[in-house]
Order: sequence, then structure tokens, then C-alpha cells
Amino acid sequence: MTSNTLIHKFWTRVFTTPEATAATIKNPYADIEQPIIVAGVPGAIPPHIVCPPELSSIDWNQSGLAVATMMVFLANKGIKKGDRVAILAWNSPEWTWADLAIQSLGAITVPIYPHSTTEQAGYVLKDSGSKILLSNEQEQIGKAAQLEGVSAVHFDQIPKAVFPILPVRPFVRWFLANSSAELADNPEYWTGVSAQLEQLKGELGSSKFRGISGDDLATIIYTSGSSGIPKGCCITHGNIAAALESLSAHGFAMDRHDSYLSYLPLAHVYERIDGTAMSIWHGVPIGYCKVEDVKNRERSALQVFAPSVMCGVPAVWRGMKESIEAKIAKKGKLSQRLVAWAFEQKKPGFKRFLADMLVFRTIRNGLGGRLGIMLSGGAPISPEVLSFFETIGLELLQGYGMTETTGGVTTNRPSKTVGSKVPVNKLGSVGQPIPGCQIKIQCEAGEEESGIGEILLAGPHIFKGYWNLPEETAKTFTSNGWLKTGDLGYVDADGFLFITGRKKRQGKTEQGKYVAPEKIEKCFETYPLVQYILPVFDGRKYVSGLVFLNQTIARQLLARAVPTGTDAAAYLAQQPEILKAVQEAVDGVNSKLERWEQLKKFKIVPVEASVSNGLLTPTLKIRFEEAGKRFKTEIESMYGESK
Repeated sequence: MTSNTLIHKFWTRVFTTPEATAATIKNPYADIEQPIIVAGVPGAIPPHIVCPPELSSIDWNQSGLAVATMMVFLANKGIKKGDRVAILAWNSPEWTWADLAIQSLGAITVPIYPHSTTEQAGYVLKDSGSKILLSNEQEQIGKAAQLEGVSAVHFDQIPKAVFPILPVRPFVRWFLANSSAELADNPEYWTGVSAQLEQLKGELGSSKFRGISGDDLATIIYTSGSSGIPKGCCITHGNIAAALESLSAHGFAMDRHDSYLSYLPLAHVYERIDGTAMSIWHGVPIGYCKVEDVKNRERSALQVFAPSVMCGVPAVWRGMKESIEAKIAKKGKLSQRLVAWAFEQKKPGFKRFLADMLVFRTIRNGLGGRLGIMLSGGAPISPEVLSFFETIGLELLQGYGMTETTGGVTTNRPSKTVGSKVPVNKLGSVGQPIPGCQIKIQCEAGEEESGIGEILLAGPHIFKGYWNLPEETAKTFTSNGWLKTGDLGYVDADGFLFITGRKKRQGKTEQGKYVAPEKIEKCFETYPLVQYILPVFDGRKYVSGLVFLNQTIARQLLARAVPTGTDAAAYLAQQPEILKAVQEAVDGVNSKLERWEQLKKFKIVPVEASVSNGLLTPTLKIRFEEAGKRFKTEIESMYGESK
């Protein structure tokens, strides 16, 4: 029996399908303004114009060469089994290669978010005991400058065993002339890489590939969290393999004809395991870009890469929906009437077929034209957004997972799933558990009848504990080994899990009334002007809220330009039209809430929430505690006195 780990899958691809495409990247020379004129051969080939391709492909052989090169480089730096190596970089093939190289040496990958401050990055590097930091930007390298015992290495410092051929462009002579030396110019280095490849190939049939077992640590992922100090989640090779095998068996098997777009931070378990690792597992080509490229309204990364599989968070899907609606709003009245008619055609039949031919196919083509599997995770998503994508003919599937569970453990499944006797997708649920995942609902005393309680999980994908935090680890598990998620929910008769809130976010007003902030937040999802709402209530005499505006929607509503040199967020927060619209949203939400849950007052925050200013997590969730601290004055003003 051979080893079954992610690194074994990767090297199997390298040696069995070397010429198949492993990754695609945006050609950095695709924007050359002048095309290159190539002389022909008289009487045979006429002169012709060569335009640089928009994308360049990387095959599995090239990927294997890159990983082997990194392995030799790291081994020469003294990295061995059990050592920690950090990656602080934006999504790229190099990120994935570095991760695979580290794991192939038996070392442990420690990913760090690119948006991390110097202090945050320093904390992770010091706490994990990382010996080397790898990055693709000098700015990121600088975050480790003051740390003792950490060697910071730019990817460009690694001998160019493969990078000059990424991509090969024979017609761009100056590129080749200025690229770094290839292996041919480094014979002593090539010897080490060649020997490494031969060793890897020879070990493929081993029952313990690279001497690594399922219980060995593969990575320590620090939770971003919406509050508190990050904790390092210890995830094993066995955890990763179990997660990928279970997701595949749950209806997400893919093949080389698919293509995946990697743009969410690879430092997050969702992107790294459910997206990128899952693609490697099935031999699916991966396209790499930044979040900004997906949001680009001129030419989105979806149009460039045309993925068939994509992971996203609710903020991304809502942004995509709003972008489509904004384009529709710019069309003529006749076109808008046609689109409005098309959105009314919900039932199968000729009218629905016509709506798809005339409207929805065009919308889907604007998203690349190939999307088949779209996953949403990281936070609850609005039914309105799910319904929108369903109407245009795309299946957006909501799932649930944590860093501690090695990614998704429940998810709705594609409708093509075969052999299921129950529904595979229920609106509002986060789906059914993947094979091997056990769910138990632990109800509080007196709440047994409702069926709602804390979600407890068990299975081979559950992490081993927190790095250097035995007491925190003990508190995270029950006495009989179940993971306490801290999330509240219930399971219906068909086995679908529904999330109702967070246990630690529940609180009481001064009058002793329980309030679940998630219920209030969910009600605001139908009001796009309110991007985030922070309910305030615990120990207060009534509920109030801090409102963060969707800056794009606010500008559209204002219908006039923000004065030059003015802080846009602060300006928008003070305009009567905006205040009136937010009040109308609050009134609409209050009509759906119990009396004690209703917002009596609100304040519009004069700042746009973003990852860079520390108000959002890398997965675009609001940092509740940070926002509460930063805008304490605004909170107190809604009560007229100190708490």
C-alpha cells in the first residue's frame, strides 16, 4: 500500500503526467504596446506579427523541477524534518511550490497573511519558531528584519533552476538576455536537483513516502479570527488527506479538464486546502491572481482565466452580483426591461430557455463562461445572493468549516451528484457533513426542544491542537474528544446543518433579554448600502448599531461627485441622503425583529472597513472587538453616558 498524502499526489503527477498543465499565470509581458514583427522565410513563410499571449502555462514537469530546486535550496540552508518555514507572499505558483517543497522535506509550513503588520508577522514567526521566511516582495521581507534567528529569503534569491522559463517567450529577446542564469550555468546545483528528483521518483511506491506518516505535522496555520491573539492550529498530513478524500467523495471530484482560480489568501485554510490542494489532488490546472484582479470591472480575472471551479467568501459573491447589476443599470431602457423580464422566468420551460439564451448566457460569459462549481464559505451568505446566481444559471454552494477542521466539513453539493436519496442543496443551510465527519448538537438546559445548541465535531480531519498552547487545546475539546466549535446550529431531518449564530457573541440587554447579533446582521443583508453592521447591546439598556457603508452604493445613491481633496468615507457618512437611506434600512430591519432586538439608534462610521486598516479579517469579515474599541466614542454617544 502506497502513501496517501498531498505531496505524494503531487509527485505522482510530476512523474506520470509531466506535460499536462499544472498552473497558469498572467503573462507579465501581455501588455506590451507594440506587437513584435517576425521576419518570414522568402517563398515559404510570410512576415507575421506576434502578440504576447495573455496567459502562460506551467506543466507538472516544470512544477516538479521548481519544487526540487526549492528543496535543495532549503536543505542547503539546514532545513530538516520538523523545522518550521514561513511563507509571507501573495498567491503565485512559487507560494504553492514553496509549500510543497517544505512538506516534501518533512518540515512544517507556516503561512502568514500578506496584509499582516510587522508586529503580527513577527508574532507568528517568533511563536512558531520559524527558521526561514520566504516571500515574493521586498516589503514583506522587511517584516522579519528585526527578528533574530529568522533568515528572510526572496524567491528571486533561489537559484533559477526553473524560473527563467516562466514563461518561455523566444520572441522577447531582451527578457532572455536579462533573466538570471539557468541550471546550465550552475552545474553543481543541477547535480543536487537531479539527484533529488531521482530520489523522489524512486520513493513513489514506498508505503511511507519521504518517511512521512499521517500523524506528522504538515502545517501550522494561525487563525485570523475576528478577535483575540492568533493561535497556531497544528494540522497533519493525515488531516489534509482525509479532508481532500472526503470532499472528493462528497461530490466534488474534478479532473484535468477543469480549471481553478486561486485568489483568496493562500495563508487561509479555505483557499489552501479546499481550493489549491484539492486542485493538486485531482490534477486540476490552477490560475493565480490577486483579489483585486477578480474585482476588476474592466476585465476581471474570471474573463482572463475562465475557471470552472472557484471558492469565494460572501463579500466576493455580493460584489460580483453588484457589479453585474451596475452594468445592467448602464444599459438602455429596452435592455433593462428585457433583463427584468428574464429575471422573472424562474420555472423551466420555453420562456426560461429564451431568458437564458438572450440574457443569462451573456452574463455567464462575462464571468468566463465555464463556471460549474462555486463554493461560498468563511461567513453566512444572504439568500438573496444565492437566489441571484441560481437565477442566472450558476450554482453557488454554501459550506462550513474552520481552520481547526482542515477546511470544509459540511457543504451543499452540486446538483449533478449521483445516487443521493435526499436533496443535495438546501437554501439557508451549510449542507450535509462530508464522509467521516460526525456532528453532535449540544443543547443548553431548557433548549432541548428547539434542537439548537453548540455544534460539536469529530473525524479524521480534526486538528491535533494549538501550537504551544496545551491549556487552550484542552478547552477546545470535550472530555471525550469532540471539537467544540463555538457555533450554534441545528441539523434537520435530512442531515443538513443550519448555523444560527456564535455562542460567545450572544448576550443580554440591561433588561435581561437575550440578543443574537447574527439575526440582526442577517436582516441587513437585503440592504446593500449597509456593508457591515455592528450591533451593540450587551449590558446596555437597548440595542444600537455601528454602520459601515458600502462606498460604491453610497456614491451611486448620492448621485454627485465627492469634492476633490475630501475624505470620501467621512463625507458620505454626513450626507442627508445617505442618513435617510440608512434610517429606512434600519426601519425595515426593525419591522422583522422582536421589540427588544430592534435598533433604537445607529451611527455611520466615517471610515471604510478594509483589511489594510485592520477592521476586516483577510476573509473580509468585520473584526468586532477591534471595531468596538476603535469607535468606542461613537458607541458611547448613542447612550449619552458611559456604560
